Parts: sequence; structure tokens; C-alpha cells
Amino acid sequence: MKTPNEPNTRRLSLWIPVTIAFLVLIAAWTTLIVIAAKHPTEIVPVEQAAD
Repeated sequence: MKTPNEPNTRRLSLWIPVTIAFLVLIAAWTTLIVIAAKHPTEIVPVEQAAD
């Protein structure tokens, strides 16, 4: 049986994977943004149709 002074370890242990998931998500987005910044898309000139 838990005593009133014992910390709720289940509640705390839930935050660990949630925090890790957010950190992984932030790292993935950062990596994608850095790759996109280093390799921009090529600008293709578009000719306008003559009326």
C-alpha cells in the first residue's frame, strides 16, 4: 500500500516517453528544415501564354 508521502511514480514515468517523443519530433523537424535550406528547389521560369 502506498503511503501519502510516496511520489506517484506511474504519473512521472508517463512524462518520460512523452518528453522523449517530443524531443525526437523536434529533432526530425530541425533535420528536415536544415536539409531543405541546404538544397532549395530550382526556380523554373514560366512563359506567359500570348493572347
